[in-house]
Amino acid sequence: MKPPRGIAYCAVVIIAAIYFPLAAQVVVEDEIVTTELTLLDINVESAYNMTLAMGLSLAVPGMGHYYIDKPISAFTYLSIDVASLFGAIVFYSLGNQRENEARSYASLFANIESAPSGEAFWRHVGQFMDAASYNEAIELSRGDVSELYTDPANWWRWGDESQQEEYNDMRQRARTMRVASSFFIGAMVANRIVSTVDLRVFRKKSMTRGVSVGSAIAPDLSGAAIVLTAEF
Repeated sequence: MKPPRGIAYCAVVIIAAIYFPLAAQVVVEDEIVTTELTLLDINVESAYNMTLAMGLSLAVPGMGHYYIDKPISAFTYLSIDVASLFGAIVFYSLGNQRENEARSYASLFANIESAPSGEAFWRHVGQFMDAASYNEAIELSRGDVSELYTDPANWWRWGDESQQEEYNDMRQRARTMRVASSFFIGAMVANRIVSTVDLRVFRKKSMTRGVSVGSAIAPDLSGAAIVLTAEF
């Protein structure tokens, strides 16, 4: 039994409407199309918590990179931090050692029996030949009498200027060591900032990667294409 002529006609029209209006094709590109519709976004956020990674890098540079499976960067940042910490400790210790040597030198050659606490006393020892000169300067400037050294055990007197100069040179070397230590501490802080910024940049780049789909129409309207865009 043949189907009615009207039904056959409708079937032909439906088939033609589905298959013949536009010639469709699938294109894979390696660039991002800004006008595309993202269907599936695959980025590092889906696998790692980048906020946690940046927090780890602030605490210990390199740990955040190790967390997101970047071992070479992790080793680099961690090595810089360890070297900076070692340098800070070594130079700070050397600075304290040089300062103690300078104070021992002053006690021996300036006949200091007992030194009061504080850095000011040792600075005054380097600025004045003896305690009497210092006390006289304070009185002439009408300074606070509490700043005078009245205890004979705190008095000092250099034998000659060369000894005082040697003492000041020793203290200058101590200060140089401490400044070097502060530079290493600054390097540790900078290392944390750089490693965290590095992770933030990596996060932004990773969030632009994904698989998306869009459409394109030929200029002469003779066909259309489904554009599949992926970045890996």
